[in-house]
Amino acid sequence: MTAALPHRLSVTLPLIDAAGAARWRERIPESAYAPWEAAGEAREPGEQAGGAFLDAVFAAAPYLARIAARRPQTLQALGEQSPESVLARALDAARAAGALEDEADVLRALREAKADLHLTVALSDLAGAWPLEAVTRALSDFADVSVQASLAAAARLTGFEVSDPDNPVPGYFVLTLGKHGQRSLNFSSDIDLVILWEPETACAPQGKDAHKSFNRLAQKLAFLMQEVTADGYVFRVDLRLRPDPSSTPPAVSADMARRYFEAVGQNWERAAYAKARWCAGDRKMAEGFLKDLTPFIWRRALDFAAVEDIRALAKQIQAVGERSKVRAAGHDLKLGRGGIREIEFFAQVLQLAFGGRNPALRPAGTLDALKALSAEGLIEAGEVDALAHAYAVLRDAEHRVQMIEDAQSQTLPEADEARRAVAALSGEGDLAAFDARIRKTLQGVHALFSAQFEDGESLATQAGSLVLTGVEPTPDTLATLDKLGFEDPAMVWARLSGWAAGRARAARTERARRLFSRFAPRLVEAIAATGDPDAALARFAAFFEGLPSGVQVLSLLVNQPELARELIAILGLAPRLAELLARRPALIDVMLEPAFARPLKDDEPGLVAERFAALEGLAFEDSLNTARRIAREERLRIGAQLLIERATASEAGEAFAALADASVAAMARAAEAEMARRHGPAPGRWAVLGLGKLGGRELSADSDLDLMLVYDADAERSDGAKPLGAETWFVRFAQRLVSALSAPTEEGDLYPVDMALRPSGSHGPLAVRLSRFESYYASEEAWTWERMALTRARVVAEAGLGEALEAAVSAAIARPAASESIRADAADMRARLARDKPARSSWDLKLREGGMIEIEFIAQTAQLIARARFDPGTGPALRQLAGAGALERADVETLIAAHEDYAAVTQLIRAAHGGGFDPSRASAPFARRLARSAGCDTLDGLAERLNSHGERVHSLFVHLIGRV
Repeated sequence: MTAALPHRLSVTLPLIDAAGAARWRERIPESAYAPWEAAGEAREPGEQAGGAFLDAVFAAAPYLARIAARRPQTLQALGEQSPESVLARALDAARAAGALEDEADVLRALREAKADLHLTVALSDLAGAWPLEAVTRALSDFADVSVQASLAAAARLTGFEVSDPDNPVPGYFVLTLGKHGQRSLNFSSDIDLVILWEPETACAPQGKDAHKSFNRLAQKLAFLMQEVTADGYVFRVDLRLRPDPSSTPPAVSADMARRYFEAVGQNWERAAYAKARWCAGDRKMAEGFLKDLTPFIWRRALDFAAVEDIRALAKQIQAVGERSKVRAAGHDLKLGRGGIREIEFFAQVLQLAFGGRNPALRPAGTLDALKALSAEGLIEAGEVDALAHAYAVLRDAEHRVQMIEDAQSQTLPEADEARRAVAALSGEGDLAAFDARIRKTLQGVHALFSAQFEDGESLATQAGSLVLTGVEPTPDTLATLDKLGFEDPAMVWARLSGWAAGRARAARTERARRLFSRFAPRLVEAIAATGDPDAALARFAAFFEGLPSGVQVLSLLVNQPELARELIAILGLAPRLAELLARRPALIDVMLEPAFARPLKDDEPGLVAERFAALEGLAFEDSLNTARRIAREERLRIGAQLLIERATASEAGEAFAALADASVAAMARAAEAEMARRHGPAPGRWAVLGLGKLGGRELSADSDLDLMLVYDADAERSDGAKPLGAETWFVRFAQRLVSALSAPTEEGDLYPVDMALRPSGSHGPLAVRLSRFESYYASEEAWTWERMALTRARVVAEAGLGEALEAAVSAAIARPAASESIRADAADMRARLARDKPARSSWDLKLREGGMIEIEFIAQTAQLIARARFDPGTGPALRQLAGAGALERADVETLIAAHEDYAAVTQLIRAAHGGGFDPSRASAPFARRLARSAGCDTLDGLAERLNSHGERVHSLFVHLIGRV
């Protein structure tokens, strides 16, 4: 059409602010209004005149009024000429900007052309002269020309020789996606650009680095488009739809992009690149690149995995909050329920499912896609008509929201007065009628959307939407993560989104990514339930990012929600177990076994030993590996039960000791069998003595084993293919036992072993003859502290010597010695420990003043003074000493109370953190669990309780043994 806009007015807009309109009349030259006023004289009675139309527009949309005041010649031209011709001049002006030499001139020319474009498009739209398709096409065409001009200018400004403005850097090209890619831009939309270059074609300026030059060119292009100057900006540019935007530069090698999409491209990227087209630069290269992506975007098989992803994304986007309501005030016309996105998804789901086999289903535009789907019989014609009408209503309303202040918003104002301006620009003077029309449109869209999307699993959390696709988090997703208690929702989203995108070994495969998408909402809920979601996420990350493959683990977690919750609770409490599970993910299978959840106290006696019985008959190396697997599984079970309060500290200590007993016995049998195979059966009897924490059945998760091998030879040498003398045989047997327990194999290690408590320590033979054991402890050669250590000794494995060795231990403890000498030696030994091995902090409950070592010394010296051997466990020994009258009952109760709290805290710290506990680095849930273990509410309260125990214990140590 060639008529000017005043002659093409087909709507009447209500005037909502006559005073405001009058003020704009004062600011805009009368000459600009003149052709609009003159045209009004030819209007039919009842039709709105051009001047009245402008008054209504400018009163409701201050942004448009400001442009008219700044560009009155354009307003005048629109009153005299066709909007198509004015649009063409704006496009020409933008195109010409690409040839300007000065950066400031380029910036100004593009922004002036944009102002003319916006005024032309807005008035043509509001006047009813252009349908929606013409409006969005004009905006998209201008964006194309602006990007092309900016690329040419940017190339010249960054040092490239430009011989062809249409292809300023051969091999370098710009794709556009999203609404721009569909040629259906919003009035105030940003544009999604992907900038690529072909390594074999694109050349940097002579002497310049190609990568740096191409990135500077991309940055300059974006600057020319979006820099805000006194004349405004052209378009906001979003470069984050490029492959792997968190780790790639602004301009990406096309080869790298191809590899990325082939290896880890996601379904949401397929949907995004289905709208991609050439925008600027080397068109031939761009179209070749897009052709290469065709197999990635359009799968020939019916792609219901993509359908599942898009369905999940759609449901999450409008699942919660105000978006879940169908209303007018404050509704998001794009993302809210019944909004534009539902219409887009309605078409896109079917396109991705069937478009691989049928190219006719691949149009980029939503309306064109709906028509194509109808033509192929995939949707009803009536549905197309209803959705197309709704799409026009919602897009029109969206544009009017944006025209008011050039805001990048799709949300109808909450306030009635602000929404009245949108209604007025839509030709509706009755706000209630406008709201009703919007609600009816939204309801109609959502009814059709829901009919298509009624199947499929909702992947939103109970707290709200969790959308992990795209290049930035949705506001609802950030709100959900904030509601769940995460300190930095954006950072959490980036990590989860990275996993969903395959940026972890465990999520590299498409199957793993699909499983993770299903698991993610349950994951964040379980992490939030720990009470310290940031720390729990860090623990889970250490586990998940360490997995070599994720399909098996994710399948388990998706299908076993109770396992998932328990696993995350454990990881949130214990970084040590998180590290173990990351190294050995197969351990998760163990958590599914019924025994894993059965309380330790309900175990049948000898249950662990029965598991080690499976080692009988295995080759030596195989027995070592099997033992390590069994021990690792049992340690996980014991530690998990302790952490989640199915087991007490004393029960855990006994379970760890039973595991160690079974391990030592099994490894001793294996070592003996290997010695017999090589050198003949043992030339005598033997027994392994457990001392220290092992002897007292007080082991923790990372304890080492204090062992002593004692033998009694009944032959001078072994009888085998390679016979050995008796002493040599037992020494090598001891060496092989230590190796079987402590040497690392492909399954890791079993226990660190310390044999230093044997007579003469490291200077004596590794295996001790029984006669030497008896004579050593019967003489003054044995130190008091060595006899003290025997009070915690017990036989843990034996072959005929157990009873004799137990008697020898009892005799050693009963050896007469002056009580004053025993106490003095014990005090001196405590002083040496304080000097040579000082406590690392007040949380070193063994070595701190008034700590466990002092309680143990009291129990041990009391037994030596009483010349009687009691239980090797510290707590039971103290009670027996009180019963025998060797210690006061009140003192024993004080010592036992401290010992129980110390043991409970130590067991938890060792299970969760290992050594070197720093309370400042403990997660909040672990701090609460640790405090609760000793009946306290907080970590500070626990510290006070432990300090109180320490003062009492040390006072009793001084009273019963002496000053240090």
